[in-house]
Amino acid sequence: MNNIENLTKQFKSFQESDPIKNYMQLLNICDALLNDFPNALRQEPFYSFTLDVINQLIELRIEIGSRKMYEGSDLDVEIVIREMNLLKSVVPEDEKMQKIINRIFRG
Repeated sequence: MNNIENLTKQFKSFQESDPIKNYMQLLNICDALLNDFPNALRQEPFYSFTLDVINQLIELRIEIGSRKMYEGSDLDVEIVIREMNLLKSVVPEDEKMQKIINRIFRG
């Protein structure tokens, strides 16, 4: 099982020359956060780290869109799903906030 130190190292080593490897590595980090630490993401050190991962996901989506990379693939959808799930896991469990997050991704 992953721990926060391993995830942080993996995130910092995120410098592959092959963008698809970077994307897959980031998606693996997301899955580890969501599956291994679902109840810890609103607390440090997971909170700050998860926000860094979400920020990187947003950067990847912008890069994919601007370069028209992987058009017709499910990669962009996979990134959006991880982004939404991570955001829902770190924002307060407040019902209004959860509705706002859902609304952002619906639009």
